[in-house]
Amino acid sequence: MSQYPKVSVCMITYGHENYIRQAIEGVLMQDCNFEVELILSNDCSLDQTDYIIQDILSNHPRSGWIKYFKQNKNLGIMPNFFFALEQCSGKYVAMCEGDDFWITKDKLRKQVEILEENEEIGLVYTDVKQFIQRTGQFIDIPARFVQRQSDVIPEMLKSKFIEFATTMFRKTILDEVVKKIKEELKNKVIGDTRIILETVYISKLHYLNEVTAVYRILEGSASHPKEVDKYIFAIKDSYLCRKSFVKRNKLNTIWLSDAICNTNRGLINNAFVAKKYIDVIKLLKNVLIVDVFKYCNWNIFRKKMKIHIWIKLILSLVGVGILRQKLR
Repeated sequence: MSQYPKVSVCMITYGHENYIRQAIEGVLMQDCNFEVELILSNDCSLDQTDYIIQDILSNHPRSGWIKYFKQNKNLGIMPNFFFALEQCSGKYVAMCEGDDFWITKDKLRKQVEILEENEEIGLVYTDVKQFIQRTGQFIDIPARFVQRQSDVIPEMLKSKFIEFATTMFRKTILDEVVKKIKEELKNKVIGDTRIILETVYISKLHYLNEVTAVYRILEGSASHPKEVDKYIFAIKDSYLCRKSFVKRNKLNTIWLSDAICNTNRGLINNAFVAKKYIDVIKLLKNVLIVDVFKYCNWNIFRKKMKIHIWIKLILSLVGVGILRQKLR
């Protein structure tokens, strides 16, 4: 074992019978000269997730890396995540949820080297590919790198350019962040953005220019819900996590302009294709009208909210979107 410290990999899972083996094996294939522990917390899955994990524990040559916890009752995403984090004993913590996976053997080693050489860095991230489960299609995501540290937070507030599955955190920083926002995280679905924002607020960010992980897009998941009510909750939570971060740290509220417009565009676009008029009303009732006037930069608003968005809004209100769906 080298001079390098232990690394914890935090993995939560629920109902991932079709994906968990790939997620675990992506961790166990890592080529490291340091100790690795995989903290794996199964939130009382009702499918075969536990059976697959037990098979890996019995047969994989590196099963000793795994510390497996099977919850006796369903805790929910955030409580299960908090539990898993509390079990992590490494100096550094890498994230990989049970439906994502890593594709390079030296991901952990390269990230540890960066963190060991730079005490001011609290988070290392890499590029990522997306995998659309429904179509079986891989999508290359253009690299998102912010040259100046001062631009990191404004860019993150515009849109999240860091996927959790690519990250490694300095645990002292991560613990400080989670303690600060733990109450806010409860009963929320957008945890990664909240944690990343607070991390880059108190420490530096480092970008490793290579694809190391795959983010799996699953229809009906917490972050990509099909139901209208769940979609509204998720998209508003994505905005509210940014708003609360800006307010809590007394930052420039103009930085919320893109997030406000993106939220409104998402609500309007979904209202236009909704199959039921009651869903149209639900979606449009959540458009951020007050925040547009309070926080939005007029130039950004004009750029983002173009004429076709306004046409969709009007047509949705008069039911044309519903008619189009029926004609299909």
